[in-house]
Amino acid sequence: MTDVISYNGPLERMEDLRFIEFLAEQKTHDDIILILVTPGGNPDAAYKIARYIQSAYSSFRCFIPGICKSAGTLLAVGAEELIFSPYGELGPLDVQLNKSDDLFGQESGLNISEAFRAVETRARNTFHQVIGEIVSGSGGVISFQTASHCGAEIVGSLYGPIFANIDPEEVGSRARAMRLGEDYGVRLNQKFANLKQGALAQLSQSYSSHGFVIDRDESGALFERVREATEVEKALIAEGRVARFPKEKVTMHNFTDLFKKLNEDAQRNKADNDPNGDSQDGNSSEGAVAEPKAKRDGGDTAQAG
Repeated sequence: MTDVISYNGPLERMEDLRFIEFLAEQKTHDDIILILVTPGGNPDAAYKIARYIQSAYSSFRCFIPGICKSAGTLLAVGAEELIFSPYGELGPLDVQLNKSDDLFGQESGLNISEAFRAVETRARNTFHQVIGEIVSGSGGVISFQTASHCGAEIVGSLYGPIFANIDPEEVGSRARAMRLGEDYGVRLNQKFANLKQGALAQLSQSYSSHGFVIDRDESGALFERVREATEVEKALIAEGRVARFPKEKVTMHNFTDLFKKLNEDAQRNKADNDPNGDSQDGNSSEGAVAEPKAKRDGGDTAQAG
C-alpha cells in the first residue's frame, strides 16, 4: 500500500522542517503519493522536502490536482512519476527575486536577461539601419567605413546611457540566482531520472511568463512518466477534500486510510459488476491506484549519487 500525504500552501523555510517532521510521524509504507498544491516559494525548502522524501521512500509519486508553480515544480522534479487531475498545472522554474525599492514586490529573474536581449537587439538593428540609410542616401559617395563610424556614434549616444545604468554586481547576483533552480533540479533528477533531456533548461529559461500553464500534455514533453489520475485518485480530491487552489497558510493531511478505503470500494464494485472477473490483483481493477513503475518493472530503484 501507499502513504498519501498532502501539502497545500507556500513552500517556505521552517515549513519544510514542519512537513518533514509530519512525514516522519505519519510514515507507514515505503511508497508515497504527495498531493501538492502550492503557489511556489523558496527553492531551498522545495529541495529539502524532495530530498527527504527520496531518502525515506522507495517510490515517490507527485499528484498535481491544481496549481503547483515555481518551487512546486522543482519539488515535482524529484518524483518518479507525475499524476495530473484535469485541473492540474505546473509552472516554469524561473526564480522570483525581490524588486529594488519594493519591499513586497517580486519579479522573475529572467526579466533582466530579457531586458539585455531587447536592448542589444534594438542597438544592433539601429546600427545596421543607420549604415544602410547613410550609404544609400549618399548614392555611394560616403564610404562604408565613414557610415559605420557615424552609425557607432549615433547608437552610442542613444543606448550608451542605458548600458551605463546597469549594475554589474546586480547582474551577477541575478545570474547566480537563476542557476539555483537548475542546480537543484539536476540533483533531484538523479534518483528517478524522470526529466527528459533538455527539459530542465526549458523549464528554467524558455517560458514567456512566470505563470505559464504547463498542463498534463505539456508535461508529457518534459517528463518521462506522466499520467492522468485514476478514478480512485480523482475521488480522493473530489468535493473539496483537497483544494485545487493554494492556501495562504500551509496545511498538511494524511489521506492514507481514506485512499485505502476508496481502493477497497473500487475493488468491491468491480467484483459486484463483473463477478467472473479477476479481482485478486488490485492493479487490474479500473480506477485503482497504479503500482509505482519501479515495482511494475520488478527492478530496484537507483539511489541518488
